[in-house]
Amino acid sequence: MEKTNKAFLILIFILTVSNFTNAQSNNADAIIGTWLMPDDAGKIKIYKENDNFNGRIVWFKETEKDGSPLKDKNNPIDSLTTRTIIGIKVMDNFKFKGNNLWDEGTFYAPQIGKITTPKCNLIDNNHLEIEISFWLFSKTIELTRDVSL
Repeated sequence: MEKTNKAFLILIFILTVSNFTNAQSNNADAIIGTWLMPDDAGKIKIYKENDNFNGRIVWFKETEKDGSPLKDKNNPIDSLTTRTIIGIKVMDNFKFKGNNLWDEGTFYAPQIGKITTPKCNLIDNNHLEIEISFWLFSKTIELTRDVSL
């Protein structure tokens, strides 16, 4: 009888851990928050709109020579080159795919004026990897959750 109880307890433990892991990997809202760009160059606030996840630049370290907020001067649309980078929607319409993956959205990189369709992978609660590809060039950037708030 004692062996049966131990086996039953082990089974319950395994099922509990499995359900906890699945719950973590299926938390679509886990990406929501403010994230620091590499080298603390700026901050992106990721938010949910309907069932999509979007992100805006809410702070950017680099400024124009006169100290004013940096402009979107590399934008391929001439009428947008004078807008400030702060406030730009850089992540648009990402969908949660499960297993800590958000996909199918677009990412605008204002530093080079290009749009790409990366995958976002939540490594853990405080680290988000974004795999960006432009033609043959590919790069993974890691954002760190801003816990200073």
